[in-house]
Amino acid sequence: MEVNDVARLLHQAAASGDGRQVAEILASGVSPDLRESGVGRTALDRAVWNNHPDVVRVLLAAGADPHAEMGEFRETTALRYAAPRGMREVARHLLDAGAHPDGRVGADQYTPLILAAAQGDVEMVELLLDRGACPNLTVQPQLIEGVAENLGISTKVSPLSSAAGSGHLETVRLLLVRGARPDDDVLESVVKGMVRAETVPSVHRRGSLREFALIRELVEQARKLP
Repeated sequence: MEVNDVARLLHQAAASGDGRQVAEILASGVSPDLRESGVGRTALDRAVWNNHPDVVRVLLAAGADPHAEMGEFRETTALRYAAPRGMREVARHLLDAGAHPDGRVGADQYTPLILAAAQGDVEMVELLLDRGACPNLTVQPQLIEGVAENLGISTKVSPLSSAAGSGHLETVRLLLVRGARPDDDVLESVVKGMVRAETVPSVHRRGSLREFALIRELVEQARKLP
């Protein structure tokens, strides 16, 4: 069988969640990082994309690279894809295999922790922190001049500003306990979040006005600490 045919079978099995077939193909000596010609995606990419944690575990145990870029344009990492989507089991397997908890493709991309914090996923945030993610790593997205101001987007984002600006009270509490530092950008994110909460219908917003008020109080109190 041609190498490209083997790659196609491996990728199809991974995408469908067929761990037994994936294991059988790998047992024949096939590299778990084999890429299909002209496609550029790996079996791990397919398994993570479709949220098949058991297949992810099999591929990683066979030596699949947990740091490999994934996506149609290799635009992200497996952990960065899993973090904001609640794929905690997938994330745990990746971290167990050595995936960097702050791993990303480019320095201007949000980290897995920033993305998970924006969703208010306390369990994912705690997992990433436990595995060494930095609670104070900030990112400055590359945006066309004036776009950030027009859209009300902060030009500097941290896990804490991400959670605070989205109105996720429990995530803010966790990050503060775990050493996140509330700077001016965090307070600005809270204020902008409160403005959105006042103008956006409740069914389309995340935090309530009360939650934003409590977050602001927490942030202001934390800023007074030595």
